[in-house]
Amino acid sequence: MTWTHKRLLARYTRTALIASLGSCSVLLANARSKRDVYPMPCDVLWTAVKNTLNTPDNYGVLAVNDLALHASFNVIGNLVKYTGRVTLIEQDGGCRMNLQMLQVGADNSDERGFRKRLKRSLAKIEQAKPVPLRDERPALVVGQQ
Repeated sequence: MTWTHKRLLARYTRTALIASLGSCSVLLANARSKRDVYPMPCDVLWTAVKNTLNTPDNYGVLAVNDLALHASFNVIGNLVKYTGRVTLIEQDGGCRMNLQMLQVGADNSDERGFRKRLKRSLAKIEQAKPVPLRDERPALVVGQQ
């Protein structure tokens, strides 16, 4: 095998490896969509999304459409400004969130940060729900009058 053939073989092997790694990342990106379905109405999740985006230290809101449940925003605090979009869609009695972060590179820290802040916002909404009052009257036991 000549030196030229070895270079070509190495180049083809490298190209095949890069193509297979690229297809794996697409599969991983599609696999995580299941966790984006929340077992709650979209209006509750939309309130949490808006609360998450209303932190000026983290996000600059570009546009919000309350009817379409869609928002566009900039991520603040990085060296490079990234744009994100979130859309909510009713699905199977729950709500599916489509989150797109236009971030360069394999690091998805902005996406993870958004999900973590959304989770905290949902917890605050759950805590703020009024607790139903219990009936303070003693329960009647069968056989008593």
